[in-house]
Amino acid sequence: MVRKKVLAWLIAAGIAGAVLPLLELGRVAHFWPSVDVHLSIPLALIGLPLLLFSLVALSHQFIASHLTSQDQEVVSLEVALEKRLRRYKSLLEGAGNAIFVFNAETGVMEEVNRLGTELLGYSQEELSARRGSDLVAEEGLGDFMALVMRVKRQERGRSTGITFCHKDGTRRVCEIDARLIDLGDERLVHVTVRDVTLRHQAKREVRQRNHELTILNAILTQANDTLRLQTVLDVSLAETMALFDSEAGTVHLLAADRKTLVLAGSKALPPSLEEELHSMSLARDASCRMVTHLNCHSVATVELEDCCLSSCLRAAGWGSVVAVPLIAHNVLIGVMHLMNSSERLCRDDELRFLTTLGKQVGIVIEHVRVFSQLREKNDELERSHTMLERSSRELALSQKRLRKNLELVEDANRELERLDRMKNHFLGMVSHEFKTPLTSIIGSSELLLAAQCLEAPEEVRRLLEMILQGGIRLNDIVNDLLKVARLEAKSLLPNRNIIYLEEVLNTIHERFSPILVERCQTLLIDKGAGHPPFNADRGFIEDVFGELLENAVKFTPDGGVITIVTRCSCQDDLYDRKAAMHRFNQLFWEQMDDRLFLMVEVRDSGIGISSEEHLRIFDTFYEVGEINHHSSGKYKFQGKGTGLGLAIVKGMVEAHGGMVWVESSVDDGEPGSSFCFLIPMGEPTLQPELPLFQEDD
Repeated sequence: MVRKKVLAWLIAAGIAGAVLPLLELGRVAHFWPSVDVHLSIPLALIGLPLLLFSLVALSHQFIASHLTSQDQEVVSLEVALEKRLRRYKSLLEGAGNAIFVFNAETGVMEEVNRLGTELLGYSQEELSARRGSDLVAEEGLGDFMALVMRVKRQERGRSTGITFCHKDGTRRVCEIDARLIDLGDERLVHVTVRDVTLRHQAKREVRQRNHELTILNAILTQANDTLRLQTVLDVSLAETMALFDSEAGTVHLLAADRKTLVLAGSKALPPSLEEELHSMSLARDASCRMVTHLNCHSVATVELEDCCLSSCLRAAGWGSVVAVPLIAHNVLIGVMHLMNSSERLCRDDELRFLTTLGKQVGIVIEHVRVFSQLREKNDELERSHTMLERSSRELALSQKRLRKNLELVEDANRELERLDRMKNHFLGMVSHEFKTPLTSIIGSSELLLAAQCLEAPEEVRRLLEMILQGGIRLNDIVNDLLKVARLEAKSLLPNRNIIYLEEVLNTIHERFSPILVERCQTLLIDKGAGHPPFNADRGFIEDVFGELLENAVKFTPDGGVITIVTRCSCQDDLYDRKAAMHRFNQLFWEQMDDRLFLMVEVRDSGIGISSEEHLRIFDTFYEVGEINHHSSGKYKFQGKGTGLGLAIVKGMVEAHGGMVWVESSVDDGEPGSSFCFLIPMGEPTLQPELPLFQEDD
């Protein structure tokens, strides 16, 4: 401000010094020509330089002020640029995914955020010296180059599974979203990378488990198609060898002394080696992994220094062997060996699968052994019966022999009872074993179907829905097996509470309404004058109604009518049904007394049941018709089931102290069948069970 005032005074003085003398000179010369004008000339000479100096100073001041305003604009632009740069950096580093920026022309990386360096393990300087293709694993180069070409053509691209190499050598499966950005003087490719390695591994493990279960089911199905022990061993060995590309294999079973392994089956072994391996001693010390761990293991033959197979296999030129323990009920019953000429070692997942296979095959072998013993017992009984018929005339002389044969029959009956218990135990154990993988299949399928980020094709979703429905169906079968096993073992007892029949019928009707609509069927419910509440297990009663109604839906044609009739009845009210009830359980009629019963009849308009099969249909696993015409489907017309539904109905009704029977015929001209059951409405008494089979008198 002071400089401006001084400059203003100098300019004013210069103007006055230059102009005023000239004006004075003109005025004097005009008015007083005789006055000397030389005094004004020095004043003019002093004022002109002063004026020039003032003008120069003024121009410098103007230039300086102009330059200062430009500097301020530059500084403000630099501050704004720095602020935008910091904001860009914060957005880049704060992103939830790894971000890479490449030069579109050279392919060199120009920018990467913190997550990008953490994803690949390289520093920003190391990444800046690499091209994008340098970071991709060899197996992912094809997909990466296809993505690059897509970005060049369409200016953006996406890939759901490209494998990158981490600095430590590990692989990372990533999803990539890339787009081309044109900045005028250069073109950049902005790449967003998401690490989906864990999700990829989970999907791969699910596929692997499903594959293993499919293979295991195929092997066990072929093995279970026969009850001959040698066929089971040969099929199991052949299928396992084919699955693992083994060149030769053996199956040894443990002898009765549990110290010797006896060759029971072999494939592709030279006769000389087969003879050497016919009988081997099972080591009982820590040198034998089969004894100490009961786990599958795979080793090279040069490592088998203490194993009984080592010298024979090395001498024959085999390079590696896989030992699979065959286990039944946690007890070693045999060993399967798979040999290769090269040193081929199995992966951990293969060993785990072989261990599971050994347990399942072991159970099948033990099952076949039990059935073989049963067949031998039956053959022995048949021989004894033939001898009795032939020696009927010498009966008096053969009392001792007869008593001996009777003792054999009693032993056989006890053996049959033991085998029946073993069967129930086996069903329960298999059902529990299926529960865990079924839970994984159903849970994984539901998770994959419900995942919002899964952009799967329609075909994949359809397959997932098929897997889910199949898992649910198989889970229902497993639950039915458990119910049958527990009902036969008397371990599933009713939990009695006060229930109202009308509520049960409403629940059942609501549950089956969609199926009835789909099949165009009509459900009529006749409750008579109503029913008082009674003591029963509501879950049992609903299951009984559900199984009978499901059976009626399956065997009633589309558009047919199903009727449920409920009555409170005593013995006198049921006199017309006495003959039918006598066929199924004569003792029940004699013990009814004057008690009040809930009588339920589920009547369909289907094809009917021949009288020869009335008693058998309540047996476990029994199905009407030939197995060759089996057609699965829970509600499909004439669809076959597992043969468990009516067995469950029988068990649950009898657990309440009641009985169940069927009234139907294919010859009387009246279509359909009526399934009836009685439940005591008062305090129940234990009723005799429905016999397995009873012919008419």
